[in-house]
Amino acid sequence: MPFVLGIVLFTSRAKDRNQIAIAYSFIFGLFTLLVVVFASALWNSTGLINAIVSYMMLGEPFMFLLAIVCIPMSYQSITRIKKWLLWSALINFGLAAAQKPLIDAGKLYAEGFNGTDGCGGVFFVSGAGNYISASVSVAFALYFFTDKKTFPLWIRIAALVAAFWHVLFSDSKQLLLAYAVAWVLLIVLNTKNLAKTIKLLSTIIVVGYAFLWCVQNLEAFASFTAWARPELYGPDGEAWYAKFYSVRSILAYYQSPLNSLFGLGPGHTVSRLGAWFLRDYWSILGPLGATTSLIGEQAIEFVNSFWLCYSSSLFSPIFGWAGLWGDLGLLGLGAYLFLTYLAWQHFGLNDFLRVTLLAVLVLGCIFTQMEEPGFMLSIAFMLGLPWQERRLLKQTQRATKSSNQKWVAT
Repeated sequence: MPFVLGIVLFTSRAKDRNQIAIAYSFIFGLFTLLVVVFASALWNSTGLINAIVSYMMLGEPFMFLLAIVCIPMSYQSITRIKKWLLWSALINFGLAAAQKPLIDAGKLYAEGFNGTDGCGGVFFVSGAGNYISASVSVAFALYFFTDKKTFPLWIRIAALVAAFWHVLFSDSKQLLLAYAVAWVLLIVLNTKNLAKTIKLLSTIIVVGYAFLWCVQNLEAFASFTAWARPELYGPDGEAWYAKFYSVRSILAYYQSPLNSLFGLGPGHTVSRLGAWFLRDYWSILGPLGATTSLIGEQAIEFVNSFWLCYSSSLFSPIFGWAGLWGDLGLLGLGAYLFLTYLAWQHFGLNDFLRVTLLAVLVLGCIFTQMEEPGFMLSIAFMLGLPWQERRLLKQTQRATKSSNQKWVAT
C-alpha cells in the first residue's frame, strides 16, 4: 500500500483545488499518526518492526483513500472498477454460503475455526473470518442499494436480504448491533434537521419492531436472546467486568504520567498486533527485533477461561479502541480520530455511507475489525468510489456551464 500510494502521489497531476486540499489533509493526518507511533515506540523501547506493522494496520485504509482521491479516474474506469467490486462481493457471499452446509456436514474443517467461524467467504481461514466476510457483505449491500439505481428495486432489496441472511448463517450477530447503534448515532447527529430525524427515527422503529417479532417467533433468531440477560449489565455485572478487563490491566502497567500520552508501545497491549499477530507470526517478526509484553497474552488467557468471553465476542476485552489507546495512548487516539474525522467529512456523502462509517467505529468497541485489512480496505473502496463519481459529476457540470456561458456570449 505505501508503494502504491507513493506511485500515485508522485505521478498524479491533479489540478482540482478540493482534490488537492483533501490530499494534503490526509498526508498531514498520516504523518501525524506516523510520528505518534514512532514516538510511542521510542519512549517504550519497542521494536522498530512493531512500529512499522502497527502503523500499517492503522494507516492502511487512509492511505488507500488518499490514493483513490489522487487517481484521475474516468467514468469508464469507475464503471470497470464497480463491476470488479460487484463480482468480488458476489464471490465472497457465494463462498460463505457454500461453506456453511459443508461445515455442518463435517466436510470442511480447519483447526480452531470449526462451526460458524468457518463461514469466512474469501477470508477463510483468517481468524474471525465470519465477521469480516459478513461485514463486507452488509457494507456492500448498503452501497449497492444506494448506488446502483440502474438496477430494479427488487434486486437491490434482495441484496440487503442476502446480506442479512449472511449475518444469520455465519452467526455474526454483533454486526446488527453495530449498525443499530450507528443508526441511533446518525439520528443524534441529524437532530437539527427535523425532517431527516423523523425519517431516520421512523425507519429504525419499523425495523426494530420487525426484528423483535422475528426474535420472538423465528428459531433462526433465537441466538439474539443470549444478550437479553439484565443481570449481566448491572453496576457489578459480569459484562462490564469482562469487557474492561484489558483496560484495568493496561492501567496497572503504567509507570509514568507519559504513558497516558504515549501508551505502552505498539503491539504491547490488546491491539490485533499485540494479541494475535506477534504470536502467530513470531517466527518472522522475532528475528526482526519484535518485542512483546504479557498484557496481550494475559488477555487471551482471560478470554479462553471466562465463560462470557468465549460465549460471545461482544464481551471480549480485546477490541480496537482499547488496543489503540493501550498501545499509543491519548496522542495515538487523537491522531486516529483526526483521520476518521477527515474520512467522515469528505467521504460521508449520504446517510448509508455515514451509517457504515459509524458502524466501523462501533465495531471498534466490540472486536479488532478496525485493524483487519480485508475489512477496512473494502470499506475504504466503497467510500472512495462515490467520491470520485461526485467529483466527475461536478467537473461535467462546470464544463457544461462554462460552455453554455461561452455560447451565450457568442
